[in-house]
Amino acid sequence: MKKVQVAVDVHTHLGQHGAHVCDPLAGDEIRAWGKVSWDVSPEEHRRAAESAGTSIVLAFDAEPVGVYVPNDYVAATVAGHNNLIGFASVNPTRPDAAQRLDDAIRTLGLRGLKLGPCYQHFHPHDPACFDLLEVAEHHQIPVIWHQGTTFTPAAIVDYARPLQLDKVARRFPDLRMWIAHFGHPWAEEALSVIRRHEHFYIDVSALDTRPWQLAQALTAAKEYRVFDRILFGTDYPFSTVERTVAGLREAAGLCRTLGMADVTNSDVKQICERDSLALLGLDGSRGGAQALGGTVAS
Repeated sequence: MKKVQVAVDVHTHLGQHGAHVCDPLAGDEIRAWGKVSWDVSPEEHRRAAESAGTSIVLAFDAEPVGVYVPNDYVAATVAGHNNLIGFASVNPTRPDAAQRLDDAIRTLGLRGLKLGPCYQHFHPHDPACFDLLEVAEHHQIPVIWHQGTTFTPAAIVDYARPLQLDKVARRFPDLRMWIAHFGHPWAEEALSVIRRHEHFYIDVSALDTRPWQLAQALTAAKEYRVFDRILFGTDYPFSTVERTVAGLREAAGLCRTLGMADVTNSDVKQICERDSLALLGLDGSRGGAQALGGTVAS
């Protein structure tokens, strides 16, 4: 089968066990999977990123579960590498959250925001979250949400239902956002949210090991007519470009074989080759970093 070229991987991580990824999440990952997969250096990440045209690299400020991948660490990793785009992460519950995000954008040059309410222990409707999203809106940066389940009991899964983001999208209709991991196991709920909002997307990351779940999600995307909102993502180092492409092909084959939906190899190719940077406003077509007073920062 002809090799598919991946244009953009919208979901990758870095961070090393013991330095950035600690207990309780690290211990829970060992109990769930037998090892800590989240253990990758900047050099290892850069090598893996060669499999895609461009990769988004995520910081993660999730100290309640033992994870803290700093914004400046991500900024240093992507500096000088045109194929890497760094995203900040700020826990909205921090008293200086707005200033942290503003600094990450204007000073560090990061170009998006990563949020994971269940890991960061805040509700998406919390006023502190809305205050932080106002900073993102001001700078016209996109936001990725981990809005789905997780293996660690340290997370608050009540905060993870995709439906919680409908109110967020109505409050910020021009903010470009997407839900990671198809919002699993609530893929239909996630798709029912994004179909209602023009600038809302979803990614396929980390579902290559769950072909039945991925097949159901692809089928629902066809039924809701939002297949063009699906973005390619791997969740590296938990998966790779090659495994994700293979997983999409396997799930598409299940859809056809079982008569669920006509998801073709061409459909898979379109997901892989989608210009996610343009959809998310990361191609230079939208405004850049701005000072909170409204002037463009030098």
